Amino acid sequence: MAKLHTSFAGPAMPVSQVDQDIDRFITAHPDRNFDKVLEEEDRWSVFFQLTDLRAGLFGWYEMPPEADVLEIGAGFGALTGILCEKAAHVTVTERSLFRARAITKRYADCNNLDVYAGDLQDLHFVRKYDVIILTGFLSIVGAGGSDEAPYVAYLKSLQNYMKPSGRLLLAVDNRFGLKYFCGARDPYRQEPFGELSGVQGRGHLFSRKEMEHIVQTAGFARQKFYYPLPDYRLPQVVYTDEHLPGCDLHELLTPYDPSADTRVLPESELYDDILANDAFAFMANSFLVECGGNGADLCPVEYAVITADRGPKRSVVTSMTGHEEVWKKPLTKAGAGAIQTLAQHMAALAERGLDIVPCQLKNNALRMPYVKAPLLTSYLQHLADGEKEKVLAIFDRLWAAILQSSPPAPDGDNALAYLAEGADWGVILRQAYIDMVPMNIFYEDGKLIFFNQECVRENYPAKYPMFRAVYHSYAYLDSIVSLDELKERYNLKRVWEPLVNEEQEFIAATRRYNVYHQFYSWADMDRSRMLKNRQILKIIGNE
Repeated sequence: MAKLHTSFAGPAMPVSQVDQDIDRFITAHPDRNFDKVLEEEDRWSVFFQLTDLRAGLFGWYEMPPEADVLEIGAGFGALTGILCEKAAHVTVTERSLFRARAITKRYADCNNLDVYAGDLQDLHFVRKYDVIILTGFLSIVGAGGSDEAPYVAYLKSLQNYMKPSGRLLLAVDNRFGLKYFCGARDPYRQEPFGELSGVQGRGHLFSRKEMEHIVQTAGFARQKFYYPLPDYRLPQVVYTDEHLPGCDLHELLTPYDPSADTRVLPESELYDDILANDAFAFMANSFLVECGGNGADLCPVEYAVITADRGPKRSVVTSMTGHEEVWKKPLTKAGAGAIQTLAQHMAALAERGLDIVPCQLKNNALRMPYVKAPLLTSYLQHLADGEKEKVLAIFDRLWAAILQSSPPAPDGDNALAYLAEGADWGVILRQAYIDMVPMNIFYEDGKLIFFNQECVRENYPAKYPMFRAVYHSYAYLDSIVSLDELKERYNLKRVWEPLVNEEQEFIAATRRYNVYHQFYSWADMDRSRMLKNRQILKIIGNE
């Protein structure tokens, strides 16, 4: 079981009401399932400390299974669980004795965890570590000042705890992050535009060049920058300089803000211009910096997509190493079954004669070659007005592939018949692969190459996956071919509205709106409020 060490704990500190509540929730849920808590809570602090979404920061990161990990300043241990799953041993330090006890309680069944209450500098460790984790902690080392000296000195001191081949992982906010230019509040000042104003707070935000210089001056010969979006707190996708965002960013990213009242612009609409002007690395909201000595082998991952909102059994990570191979892995060990099911679905589609990205299941991970062809989503978005016949030809091929994907079932078995009684539902599929949508298809020389076919529904009409393909594409096809024409072509008019309702229920269940409704409310930023804020700035500017 997890061990708590209190010999170096400092004097007892006052415990806030929210910390007491978090501890109470941890005590009440020894299985670490906090879904019911998140359904009822609306406080950011509670969400931040208990949500599974936090695991995405390191769920994709590759470290040897024999790794010895040191996590500094763990809070209530939101990241500790994923580290215990990935490493042979984890040592945690936490200044607050109250929180250290809560971490030990939270992971009582983890036999590879030692929790130390106290400051790292007082613990006198002689142990050397393969990986040291510093999530947000560096920002408060210098008491919010801009002088690099205390940050450099602290990072230098950490080398005393690292093996020659060890790596250090630093998660920090970017002072020039796009969200701050859009009016987001600085986490250490609680003011819009934050440190851009030059006002010192209790924590410091670092620019890209500043972080590079601090790390180099501290003596780390190697460094690699990762860009977790929308930020390092709740990452959904991770980019690197070797793999920057493309046109699919809007479909992968859900920006959020628990205090969006000072926002003046929606950041999601600005990324295209940021990318077109090569400013992404400068304006990423936060950085995850990996650094080490000359003997360190840095993580080979260049790009990762994390779906951490589906619950432990369905949350997966898709990561790319170079332009050679792609891996699909469970975010936590509980998700191994989801990967095995995906492998079975892909094999079944191949047996039906469809073109798929070849995949190999190994140790509960799915290995696929890197495909250079564009996503069908990207291809369709780059078609010009007047290319309607190309669009229709592609959707005709997709419709034929959907019909080919499964043996038919009797009409009487239609699981959706109740949605529109008496409607012409067409062919009913024994197994409907409802992820046969452009986002999960590569387009190469006229061929549709399928991947990521995770979801299957038994005895569903073929019209449902076809509806989904049209429903999630027509926004960028409207100038080429009308939605009414697509509905007419695939006989969807009569069942369109019922299927919209079915899709909304499917998305709500998949994204677990009941659990994450508060997160989605933070993501649904008020555009009219942004307009009012701009008008206020205009009035002030004219005074």
